[in-house]
Amino acid sequence: MIRNHFTIAFRSLRKRPFYTIINILGLAIGMACTLLISVYVLQELSYDRFHQKADQIYRLATRLEMGESGFVGAAVSPAVAGTLKDEVPQVEMVVRINQADKIFQKDDIIIKEQKVLAADPDFFRLFSFPLKEGNPNQVLQEPNAVVMTEAMARKYFQEENPLGQSILIDDKPFQVTGIMEPVPETSHIHFDIVYSYLSDPRSKTENWGNLITATYFSLYEDARIEEVDARLDPLLKKYVVEYEMFQARGYVIEMFTQPLTDIHLYSHILGEFEPNGNVKYLYIFGAIALFILLIASTNFMNLSTARSADRAKEIGIRKTMGSMRTTLVHQFLGESVLLSLLSVLLALGLAELLRIPFSHIAGKDIHVPLFTAWFLPAALLLGIVVGILAGSYPAFYLTSFKPAEVMRGHRLGSSKNTWLRNSLVVFQFVISIGLIICTLVVYEQLQFIRNKDLGFNKENIIVLNAGDALGTNTDAFHNALLNQSEVLSMSFSDVSPLTGYPEYIFTPQTENDSIYREEDALVLSSLPASHDYLSTMGIRLKDGRNFSREVASDSAYGVVILNEQAVKALGLSTPLGSRLKIGDMYEAQVVGVAEDFHYKSLHSAVEPLVIILSDEQSFVEVKVASDNLPQTLAMLEQQWKQHADGTPFDYSFLDDDFDQLFQADQRVGIIFGGFTLLAIIIACLGLLALAAFMAEQRTKEIGIRKVLGASVKNIVLLLSQDFTRLVAIAFIVAIPLAYWAMQQWLADFAYRTEIKLGIFVLAGVVALLIAGMTVSFQSIKAALANPVDSLRNE
Repeated sequence: MIRNHFTIAFRSLRKRPFYTIINILGLAIGMACTLLISVYVLQELSYDRFHQKADQIYRLATRLEMGESGFVGAAVSPAVAGTLKDEVPQVEMVVRINQADKIFQKDDIIIKEQKVLAADPDFFRLFSFPLKEGNPNQVLQEPNAVVMTEAMARKYFQEENPLGQSILIDDKPFQVTGIMEPVPETSHIHFDIVYSYLSDPRSKTENWGNLITATYFSLYEDARIEEVDARLDPLLKKYVVEYEMFQARGYVIEMFTQPLTDIHLYSHILGEFEPNGNVKYLYIFGAIALFILLIASTNFMNLSTARSADRAKEIGIRKTMGSMRTTLVHQFLGESVLLSLLSVLLALGLAELLRIPFSHIAGKDIHVPLFTAWFLPAALLLGIVVGILAGSYPAFYLTSFKPAEVMRGHRLGSSKNTWLRNSLVVFQFVISIGLIICTLVVYEQLQFIRNKDLGFNKENIIVLNAGDALGTNTDAFHNALLNQSEVLSMSFSDVSPLTGYPEYIFTPQTENDSIYREEDALVLSSLPASHDYLSTMGIRLKDGRNFSREVASDSAYGVVILNEQAVKALGLSTPLGSRLKIGDMYEAQVVGVAEDFHYKSLHSAVEPLVIILSDEQSFVEVKVASDNLPQTLAMLEQQWKQHADGTPFDYSFLDDDFDQLFQADQRVGIIFGGFTLLAIIIACLGLLALAAFMAEQRTKEIGIRKVLGASVKNIVLLLSQDFTRLVAIAFIVAIPLAYWAMQQWLADFAYRTEIKLGIFVLAGVVALLIAGMTVSFQSIKAALANPVDSLRNE
């Protein structure tokens, strides 16, 4: 029986090769997209789950709120770790981690490495980062111990055995105690080198207000995280000197825990080791995958129901010969599943072909796990499920015909058949048009971001890292660059533009009695920078003056410039001349007010910022002419080598750094565009086949009309108008759905474009043109056919 079903199925598929190819190709593209997106989603959900203790590991974070200001950060004081281990019995291990760029030197090799961690001795016990050589219990026990990947070891030691050998890290000797495997892709921390945190003087910090270290801990197997959470506030009350004062003034200071496996998708706070994913995008991509699969399945149902007339006599004869309806249902479901499984095989090949471009777009290496124990069975199960679901209605619909009426030539259920077919076409184009609208809105928002006035000039600014390496040569480097015609201006700062800004407590002096009241203190972002920072960056002053070398009071930490939001937050009615206390250390006078500028992502509104005149110089900003950038970079590198005492030349362009802030959004735009194109292709494949079939069904009608004088134009319009009407209905339905979806996405941006009417018009025109060209191809072909051929047998 099964063999007979397969034989009939193959004959049926072979009888109509055009429709069979369309169905298989459409399903295959849809399944390939679904498989790729599913693998991507599963990879995102698997972050940090490779650790043996993944479900027992948590990270501490801090929330501080002082009136209208505050922050949430993934860091606590280094002093917290020891106390947590000693006073919270549920805690098994605690590990502190810091990340920083370091200069590594081995003989003549001097390289600035960026993927470097400092970690406590239990790092390789808490986390399951695999070691190729070395004991995880011992590799970081000594203060001068360092572990690196095999690639790093080859870079510095070539073919020598690195174990036991010495290497300089910021001019301090460290001994290689272990070699580790590359960090898995699905880790929220990526690094090539880790050295002992015990060598860092900051590890001895006792002040609980010094929030500089990421701290992870694991629970004993029988412990519950709620028990740890309940002990955090008492610890703060015990060890934070200002805790009672904070509470009395209604301020909030608290530590909270984050499950390790939630960090990648759900944590977007200050101090993350690297940009995390976003669970919202997983929902978006999952919906796209489902929509594309639905479009492909709809094609199958549409063509199957359209071809019902072709198979009606076959069903009538088989029923007359004694076939049971259940047997026929099994037959048609078998055909559907067979076609779906053939599509799966093609989809696996397409998924592998699309994997590389998709990995490039997603920004991570996506692997299609063809030979894993679960993937092939899952792919086959997908084929079977899609085959059954897509073929269920045609199977039950076709087998419901009464043989006597079919044999008399009655076209049964044609109106119902047509209604369903039209509904499926509308459904396909609702999805396709909706995706077109979403793609256009995402593109408009990305263009809006790129073209928005940021309040500073990001073009032709080169940022040099490790400016503090200049040391006593700072003035000589400064003067040497300003003597170059390519350099327009330059400045120094303690933070790289557009990256994390240090938070300090700022207390304004009261205007009447000139005293500092602690209840007026606010936590604000700060920017320590040199005299020429504002002019180099193109930041405009609204009031007051810039920092000046000619004014004696303009010394480090002596004067500040506020942005407009900081003036509002501090409540300064006459900001110029006002004085601020910075923490408990310095007093500074306000000499200017800068116009608000976007020093963070446009996802958030402009926040208060205090620009502090400082002699810190971790970074150098160089404004250059755009005439010959390669020559300018060569000049900068030459000057750097002369003045930076062997520190590697490391730079970036500020406009590139700005684009990095929206990398995830740019990827969403590209993915939307790519999968929208595939969805349209699949929908058009189905429309092409359906138009061909409908033209074939109306061959004699077309012949008669042509004999009676109808022109080719009349015939094309006749065959196209039904499909055009369906696309127009789909357009009307898609507008509110796409508008709502894009409003939800745009809500993540503090500054966003308006969804203009032109976007909907353009989407509708594009959809109509695509559908019109698809249908017209078959319509023109039918209209140009010789009517004699179609009427020969009448």
